[in-house]
Amino acid sequence: MHASIGRLIVALALPGSFGCTPLGLWVYEDPEVTVSRVRVGSDSLSAAPVLVALDLQNPNDYPVSTIRVQLSLQLDNLPVGELSQDSTVVLPEEATSTVALPLVLASGVPAGRLIAMGAGTHRFAVMGRAEFTTPFGTRKVRFAQEGDLRFGPPPSPASAPTGPDG
Repeated sequence: MHASIGRLIVALALPGSFGCTPLGLWVYEDPEVTVSRVRVGSDSLSAAPVLVALDLQNPNDYPVSTIRVQLSLQLDNLPVGELSQDSTVVLPEEATSTVALPLVLASGVPAGRLIAMGAGTHRFAVMGRAEFTTPFGTRKVRFAQEGDLRFGPPPSPASAPTGPDG
């Protein structure tokens, strides 16, 4: 009789000890890192002349955290800057977080060329690595993305039609 009561207690306790994870199996997927936007300051003397915003998507049903981000940026095949930074960002479960990171400019980037890249359409290439803490230890996730981005002020909204009084 005591053995069957013990099995009943174990059977009732086990499902609650695993939370949302079915049968206590943890399934892990690496977070996805994509470039959200790149901003080039209007003058080369600003404190952060180049910012790269990354979308960090956590597909897991538990939070993970970044601990380090490294990346390099090219605009129109010109190495513009890089970043290597310890950074803790908690990514909630099944959510996307966006972080904006200032780059350290590459030596020899002509200020005039960098300012000119603040407008128009330019080709970008970002390569990097992010390190995440997970229930399974540290994971290093590599990412790379390239494409065309339009720089400059956002388009102004269409003007409202004037009223009958002008």
